[in-house]
Amino acid sequence: MADFLLLGLFDNVETTADVVDEVRALGVPDEQMTVMSHVPYSSKIFARKPVRLWFLPFVLGGAALGALVAFFLTYGTSYLYPIEVGGQGLNPVPPTAIIYFEMISLFSMLGAFAGFLLQNRFPILTRRMYDERISDGYIGLEVCAPLAVAEQVVTVFEAHHARVIKREDAAAFKPQGIRHLLFWGAVGTGGLVAVLVPLLLSYDIVRVPWINKMDDTVVVRAQEGPRLAAPVGAVPVQGPVFIAGEPATAPLPASEVSLQRGQMLYGTNCAMCHGLQGDRAGAEVGKYFPEIPQSLGARAAILSDQDLFRVIRLGRNRMPGLAENLSPGETWDIVNYVRSLGE
Repeated sequence: MADFLLLGLFDNVETTADVVDEVRALGVPDEQMTVMSHVPYSSKIFARKPVRLWFLPFVLGGAALGALVAFFLTYGTSYLYPIEVGGQGLNPVPPTAIIYFEMISLFSMLGAFAGFLLQNRFPILTRRMYDERISDGYIGLEVCAPLAVAEQVVTVFEAHHARVIKREDAAAFKPQGIRHLLFWGAVGTGGLVAVLVPLLLSYDIVRVPWINKMDDTVVVRAQEGPRLAAPVGAVPVQGPVFIAGEPATAPLPASEVSLQRGQMLYGTNCAMCHGLQGDRAGAEVGKYFPEIPQSLGARAAILSDQDLFRVIRLGRNRMPGLAENLSPGETWDIVNYVRSLGE
């Protein structure tokens, strides 16, 4: 026997609740009744079984996924591309904690949003029974019932002064079925591709012939670019750095404090090319430049302190000058530390 879909509109909650009770008494289960309203009424108001909410599982799942992404960004990336900066470890706690917080928060919100869409059966890909007056304040009750019961449901609707009664063949309102799965499968596949393609390219799992190494690019020295030149004869506030091409300050004594400062400054500005011990070990940038000395201490031993000062400040060959990064005193600290590498 064919089923029919019946839609009645009511103007208050109490009347709708009474109709739901009477229709249920006719033998129509809750699964065959749908209450539609522009206000999110609780199921308990109509004495119906509460709808299972998917927000919490999706939020927890999103938080777990965010933690995995944060782990990859912090530990995975630093393991694949280890760069020692400023004498710190590869994963200092403060920035690592911030990344974890941001990723967990982001994916928790995305999980809640996905749960909301699925909870509301978004998107609706098939024809649905609806009346636009529901958006204006009426409460709609949709009932799916066989022909024998449908007439009784209509009688209940009319007894409670339903404003509109619509009757349609249920066969014309097919369930979403496979269409819903195909939609979310396509969305999930598209999102996965959008995430995986950049990762595959970034980590050289898929190689594309393009310029992606420093030794293949056009050299642009550090701090180059359009800027206003200082007036002729101007002297920096801290005093001149060079006088007649020679350092304007005397070398600092190689004290323990100076060596410690030099080690920290060297780790920030130099280790990426020369390695922490001056042997290019672990130098993620220097490995692309075979002309960098294998032993920085031995190379420095044949230069004077003034020569080292000039090279650090002005640069040489591919090495950029660090004049804008370091004060004269900091430059002498690095000179002292580089000297210690050859001892």
